[in-house]
Amino acid sequence: MFANGLGGFTPDGREYVLTLRGPERPPAPWSNVLANPGFGCLITEAGAGYTWAGNAQMNRLTPWSNDPIADPPGEALYLRDEETGDFWTPTPGPCGGEATTVVRHGQGYTRFNQTSRGLEQDLLVLVSPADPVKLIRLRVINPGDRPRRLSATFYVEWVLGVLRDLAPPDF
Repeated sequence: MFANGLGGFTPDGREYVLTLRGPERPPAPWSNVLANPGFGCLITEAGAGYTWAGNAQMNRLTPWSNDPIADPPGEALYLRDEETGDFWTPTPGPCGGEATTVVRHGQGYTRFNQTSRGLEQDLLVLVSPADPVKLIRLRVINPGDRPRRLSATFYVEWVLGVLRDLAPPDF
């Protein structure tokens, strides 16, 4: 419903689904707020976003750029093929490459599905309904005959306050 060329709502209205081909993005980030009363995160269709505890303005854990166009990541999950050294993200940004990614924003979660580098990747991001916990579940399926050695690394740029410049000096 209400399709705009990149996405639209599912018939039941429970999800907004975007299909992004390679570097394709909407004119402005399409965001989803995942939160409970004391903790939350914002995540965009590119995979960027930020996390906070208590107060979204005063207690940022990771940076919020407030840039409606650039959508720079302060957090990112990277995958690496340990045999070739090739690395990428299972999200469109920051280095999703030319893969087509289906992004599903639902109430309380965002899911990214991508097939690239011969692997099927499913990334689910959600916030606990009650606890101050952000959950990230990555499933990788290798449909090929060749065994693969992969590593996953989650990058976080810490803020720990209002602005990065005001973080504790020894951090």
